[in-house]
Amino acid sequence: MAAQYWERKEISLRDIAFGVALSFVIVWVSKEIAGFLGRVIPTGNFFLDLINGFLGNEYLMITTITMLLATYAPNFMGNINGAQEIGTFLIYIFLVVIGVPASLQLILTKAPLLLLFTGIIVVINMIISLVLGKLFKFTLEEILLASNANIGGPTTAAAMAIAKGWNKLIGPSILAGIFGYIIGNYLGIFMGNFLKLL
Repeated sequence: MAAQYWERKEISLRDIAFGVALSFVIVWVSKEIAGFLGRVIPTGNFFLDLINGFLGNEYLMITTITMLLATYAPNFMGNINGAQEIGTFLIYIFLVVIGVPASLQLILTKAPLLLLFTGIIVVINMIISLVLGKLFKFTLEEILLASNANIGGPTTAAAMAIAKGWNKLIGPSILAGIFGYIIGNYLGIFMGNFLKLL
């Protein structure tokens, strides 16, 4: 099933160039908008400092512009052949680069409470997902993929759906993970700015 999903697809040099160019344009526009808002929004009190830090953040602008393009121009974005493959490949490189310096021995010796904390988060996430999923009559496959998307993001959820042959759930699992990234970006930047100002 996984091999069938990742079978060879038609992609041209134009598709690759267009996808990469579009990502550079989104980053450039986001930096310009965030820089402009960061300069225009005044600071001086807690509320204004919070809004300035929130709207003047380039990463939130990247998230927002990408989400708006995908939402309001789905045909335009969907017609970029190879975007999913290139994006997945780059996300896997990102995950490898983050994972390479990680050491289980260091975590166990230097920060065992961190491992315990993440374990508790995973268990609570699974319990809440199973209880609410059954309450709202979702299938076990949908619940497990939603929980996976919560914990590991869209790439691990999609990989699980592909490996299990749940092809109809690949798209929704990717969207659930991306939606989590969007919410997490907004809440994370907000909380970071909020705590910085305290």
